[in-house]
Amino acid sequence: MSDIISPPKPVLAFRVGVTGHRLSRLDPSQIGRINQQVNWILATVEAGMRVAHKKFAVEYADKDPIQYFVSALADGADTLAAQCALENKWRLLAPLPFSKKLYQTDFSPTDRDEFETLINDADAIAELDGLRNAPAQEDRAYLQAGLVTLDQSDLLIAIWDGEEARGVGGTAMIKEEALTAGKPVLWINANHEKPIVFLTTDNEEQVVTEEAVAEAIERVVAPPSMEEVEHPFAGQDTHALMAYHQYAEEHAHKINWGSFFQFWEKAFAGKWPFTIALLARSPASEIENARKSTLAEKLAASSHDQKVFNDLIIPRFAWADHLAIHYGNLYRSSYYFNYMFAAVAVFLALLDLVMHDYHIGSKTLWISIEVTLICLILLVTTAGKRGRWHEKWIDYRQLAEELRMYRLYFLTLGFNSSDEEIAKGEGGEAAGWVDWYFAATRREAGMTSGAFDKDSIQLIAKTILEEEIKPQISYHGGKADMLHKIEHRLHHYGEYAFGATLLVCLGYLTLVVLAGDTSPLAKWAKYTKYDVKNWVTMLTGFLPALGASFFGIRVQGEFGSTAERSHATAAQLQNMSTKFEAIINAKTPRLEMLRIRISEAARAMLMENMDWRLVYISKPLNLPG
Repeated sequence: MSDIISPPKPVLAFRVGVTGHRLSRLDPSQIGRINQQVNWILATVEAGMRVAHKKFAVEYADKDPIQYFVSALADGADTLAAQCALENKWRLLAPLPFSKKLYQTDFSPTDRDEFETLINDADAIAELDGLRNAPAQEDRAYLQAGLVTLDQSDLLIAIWDGEEARGVGGTAMIKEEALTAGKPVLWINANHEKPIVFLTTDNEEQVVTEEAVAEAIERVVAPPSMEEVEHPFAGQDTHALMAYHQYAEEHAHKINWGSFFQFWEKAFAGKWPFTIALLARSPASEIENARKSTLAEKLAASSHDQKVFNDLIIPRFAWADHLAIHYGNLYRSSYYFNYMFAAVAVFLALLDLVMHDYHIGSKTLWISIEVTLICLILLVTTAGKRGRWHEKWIDYRQLAEELRMYRLYFLTLGFNSSDEEIAKGEGGEAAGWVDWYFAATRREAGMTSGAFDKDSIQLIAKTILEEEIKPQISYHGGKADMLHKIEHRLHHYGEYAFGATLLVCLGYLTLVVLAGDTSPLAKWAKYTKYDVKNWVTMLTGFLPALGASFFGIRVQGEFGSTAERSHATAAQLQNMSTKFEAIINAKTPRLEMLRIRISEAARAMLMENMDWRLVYISKPLNLPG
C-alpha cells in the first residue's frame, strides 16, 4: 500500500457481537430455533451491507465488505452464534475473559474440542487477564470480556431469557450497557419461540424487519451529510462530504512550501535558518520508515497486529500527516509572506523619495515592483481561500492525531467512546468527515490479537512510555521553548520598529528646532533637515509598517498561547509517565489499569490538538490589515 497515489479509502466493515446465556440456561429444544434466528440476522446484515456498499460506493474502497462477528466464546449462546458466523464466512473476533489455558476449564472434554476449533478459525483472539482466585474476580473477568465485546461491536445480538440480571457481567447487564451506549440490540428469546425484536432504552420491543436492520447498518456506516453549513470564520459554505471527497482525491506533494516560514521561524528563534529542506518527504517514504519502527514491531506483536499496522494504520496516518504538513506549510508561509511583503510594498512606495536623489531607478520602477507584490499577496490569499488551505490544515491535522492515538487504543483493545466527544467542537459540522473516516478505520481494523499476561502488559506500558510519551514530552517541551522565543522576539522587534520611528521623528523635530535658532548649529541643521526630509518620510512610513508586520505575524501565529498549551501538555504527560512506571513495576499489573492510563495520555494529547484547533480555526488566511 506504500505505492498508492492518494489517501486510502476505508473498506466498508460492520461488526456484530453476541452476548448470551450459558448452555445450562438454554432450553435444548430451542437451540435449533436460536441457530435459525442467528443465521437470519447474519444473512439480513449481509444483505444490508450489500445495499450500503452499492449506495456508498464512492466513499468506500472498491473491495468486498468485511463482516466481523465478536464473541467471547463462552459455552452456550456465544459458541452457537460463533459457529453460525464462521459457517457464513464471517471473520471471528474472540475476546476471551481468561488465557486460553485457563478458559478451557470452562468446557467439557467434548465442548473443548469445539472451543479449540473456533479458536483456530478466529481472525483475532485477545486473551484478557481475568483471574479466578475468587468469585468476584471471576465475575469481573466475564464483565471485562463482555464490555470488550460491546466496544468491538456495532450491533449486539442478545440471546436472553428476558429475566433481570443475576450477577455481574451477565447477558442482561451487557444488554443494558449496549442500550446505554446507543447501540442497536437484537433480542433472541433464549427459552421461548418468539420473533426477533429490537430493544429500546425503555426495554420496549420493536419487530425486526429487513428494512429496519438495513437502516441500523446505514446509521453506522453512512458517510457525512451533503448539507452545506457555514464553516466558522471562513466566510464560505462547505459540507463534510465534499471535504472528504477532496481529501480522497489528494496526491503527494514534493515541494516543501513551508521553507519560507520555516526559515523565518528559525531566524526569529535564534537558530541557523539555512538548514531548511526544499523538498517534502513523500507518504511512501514515511510509510516505509514507519513500518521499520512501529509500536507493533517493537512489541513483537502478532502477525495479525503487524498487518493491521503495516497495511492500515501506518498508511492512513502517513497520508493524513503528509497533507496536514503540506497545507499547514502553505497557510503559514502565506501569512508570513503577506505580512512581510505588505511592509516591503510600503517601503517600495516610498523608496523613490530617496533613490531619486541618487538617480537610482525611477518611481515607475518602484511602483511597478510594489504593484507586483500587491498582486502576489492578492493571488496567494485568493488561492489560499479557494484551496481551503486553512480548513484542510486543521481537518487533516485532527485526523492525523486521532490516527496516531488509535495505535495505542488498538493495541489495548478498543477506543473509549467518551473520547469521541473531544474531537467535536467549533467547526465540528464541517469536519464531520474526519470522525466518520476515523470510525470507519476502527471498524475495518477489527481487534488486536494476543495474550494480555503480566509480561505483555508491562511490555506494552514500557514501550508506549519510551516510544510515545517520553518523545512527546521532549517534543512539547522543545516546542514550547521555541515558540516562547519567537513570541518574545516578534514582540520586541515590533516595539523596536515603533521605537525607531519615534527616534526618527524626534531627531527630525530637533533639527527643525535648531534650524529656527540663531546658534552656529542653525545653518547645519537647516541643510541637514533638507537633506534628510525624504529619508524621514520614508522611514516614518516604512518602520511602522514593518512593526505592524511583526505584530501581525505574532497575532496570526498565536505563538504564546500555543507555547503555553504545549508546556501544559508536557507537564501532564510527565505526570502520567510516573503512572506508567507504576504499571511497569507492579507485581500484578492489570489490563484495565493500562487501558485507563492510555486513555488519559491519549486524551491529554488529543485535548492539546483540540485546543490548538480552537485557537487557529478563528484565524483564516486574510489580507494583511
